[in-house]
Amino acid sequence: MTDEPPRNPPPPDIDPEQLRQFQEFQRFQEFQRFQQAQGTQALPPGTPPSQPLPPPPPARKPLWKVLLGSKLVRRLIYLVLVLLLLSFAYDHYFGSDDPGDVAQSKGGKQGNQTAPSTPFGINGTVGRLYSHVSQDISDRGCLLFADDGEAKKAFAQAFGAPDCESAIHALKKQVTNVDLYQRPKFPDSATGTPSGNTAVVSSCEMEVTGGPRLGKFTLTKLEPSGSWVITGYQAEPTC
Repeated sequence: MTDEPPRNPPPPDIDPEQLRQFQEFQRFQEFQRFQQAQGTQALPPGTPPSQPLPPPPPARKPLWKVLLGSKLVRRLIYLVLVLLLLSFAYDHYFGSDDPGDVAQSKGGKQGNQTAPSTPFGINGTVGRLYSHVSQDISDRGCLLFADDGEAKKAFAQAFGAPDCESAIHALKKQVTNVDLYQRPKFPDSATGTPSGNTAVVSSCEMEVTGGPRLGKFTLTKLEPSGSWVITGYQAEPTC
């Protein structure tokens, strides 16, 4: 009697690794169907979903922008600008020290104004008179003359004016260049500070530009202040 093979043979042995790969393939197919249903692209098996890129770091501000953003720095800048403007205005209207003329304003008072401590230079008594004429500052200009009024009177008469203030107003109208006129150049003999108590300054010996010459001045040193005031005047119609 011949043996017949069994009707339901047992399944052949399956390699576990092949089984695992088959199951993963099935899961991948299910995942693809799920992604298609959701409208997104499927990812390969074992691939983690991509993460969004982090935003780029903010750009660093330049140093000058950081400094300008500081209230303290802005206040310091404003302060420097104000000081520069004040310095420029002072130099423009009152002149700066001329090292060659050694003309600094200090010493005693003549009227309500501190008279310069030298008769020479743009910051000396005569130089200040030219500056006050250029700016039409008649009160300060006339205070450079002595209190007795003789030199002041002679100065006014030389220019056909009733008083010193009127003379300065009239002379101002003849000034064509304020910057040049308020900085006349003195001769070599009229520099520094005189050793004696009197000095004479002639406008004919000076280099005056931008306005009229003011004449010849006799100046006297006051004691104990050491300031120099105009005590004598002589017109110089021609030089």
